[in-house]
Amino acid sequence: MTLKRLLSLSLVLSLLSACASDPRNAHQMEFEDALNFEDRAFARYLSANLELADLDNEEISARLKQTLNDVTTIVKQTGHGIYVEYTAPDGRLYMWYPDNFAVVGGTWGISDAFSPPRACFKYFNAAHGVTGEYEPNECVPPEQILGEAYVVDKRDGDVFELSSKGIPYTKSAGNLPPWPEDWAKFESQ
Repeated sequence: MTLKRLLSLSLVLSLLSACASDPRNAHQMEFEDALNFEDRAFARYLSANLELADLDNEEISARLKQTLNDVTTIVKQTGHGIYVEYTAPDGRLYMWYPDNFAVVGGTWGISDAFSPPRACFKYFNAAHGVTGEYEPNECVPPEQILGEAYVVDKRDGDVFELSSKGIPYTKSAGNLPPWPEDWAKFESQ
């Protein structure tokens, strides 16, 4: 192995160990909270389904756009774990996905090809952490988005600065990332 290659490998390993030991990554969702979350997600989905019955496709499309525009969402889904997604006003998205070393980029929009309309996401170079399969496209029912079925928490804007600075650290699937204003609590640990 050449010296240059050895130095590059050493740098990568040191970056990985710094990410793995980040104290914010130790903030895990409690097991009981995760179980209860699944029940709440289903109830939210059903509630949104009832609400959508009174809306036409144009109203649903407008609500989907309003819900996704310029927001950072912490999401928990079975099979994916907890991830963070920022959906920018220009239709781009930035995802902080478990075990990834960089932001997963993509686009989002509303498709009227479905009735009712659906929120659609296209991910660039996104591989599922468990299956390893490439997941380039996904259109989800409006109940999932408007009911915030899998949303742990959300805030307006690009709170983690995913679009400009990348991921703050490599997170595990169970890591419930603290909001940036709470990071100081973890730095003293």
